[in-house]
Amino acid sequence: MIVKVSDENPWVLLIHGFGVTEKVWFSPLDEKTRFISFKTLLKDEREIIPFAERCNKSFFNIACWTQDITSTIDEAASELKTLSESIESGNIVYIAHSRGGLVARRAIQKYNLNPKALICLSTPHRGSRFADMVMKYKNLVKMCFRSMDDFMLPIEELHTGSDIIREINMPENLELERHITHFDIYGDTTAYFNIGFFNVMKSVNKVFGDRLIEEWKEGCGDGFVSVDSAKSPLTSDVNCFKLPVNHANILIDRKAWDIVKTILQKSFTA
Repeated sequence: MIVKVSDENPWVLLIHGFGVTEKVWFSPLDEKTRFISFKTLLKDEREIIPFAERCNKSFFNIACWTQDITSTIDEAASELKTLSESIESGNIVYIAHSRGGLVARRAIQKYNLNPKALICLSTPHRGSRFADMVMKYKNLVKMCFRSMDDFMLPIEELHTGSDIIREINMPENLELERHITHFDIYGDTTAYFNIGFFNVMKSVNKVFGDRLIEEWKEGCGDGFVSVDSAKSPLTSDVNCFKLPVNHANILIDRKAWDIVKTILQKSFTA
């Protein structure tokens, strides 16, 4: 999808994460994963302004696309290259959510793409232990959830020891994206939604405590990505921003947007 304000205005290219579509940027309440809708995930939020709407009100041109749900990181990186080249602008910033940040980094490494900056929202730069768990019990998962079959290859790429995670973070490949200024914005709360007065993830924290993976520990992750994994090897401390958000509501959080907007303004006036 292309939303153009004018040829003179700068571009933001939005790259969504795994298991969703470009709707997550434009109409998150209409988005859903395989098992749960964003309407449920965001039901306790007081304000829901789509990310793309905020971009548009700030007079940025917008470009994005929907990745195939079974696509690999390399396949999505190739699609990103094609879309970037079709825009024909040197005034562009990539904004990526979750796996989208890995797609952006891979595309920069492989195709020498040159955005003014890469802003990652809750990206598992070093993989996710949640994906490790799914792969460890994949036979049981597939038995219980047969609709997960087409998810397995993309999930396998996200586990902490996968070939693609290791390759993206190899020193020689890091050098290929060092010319891009990196920013990481991420959350440290596992609180998603309440069922009455009962908060599911916070209750899990109380029961299992230190036995939980970092992604599920309050203060250590956002439910899917740990704080440690959300920091790219190329992102300086001053460009890292930790907020009390989870993996879903970071996309509509006002403080997250304010940080993004400030980065965009500085990137496009530099």
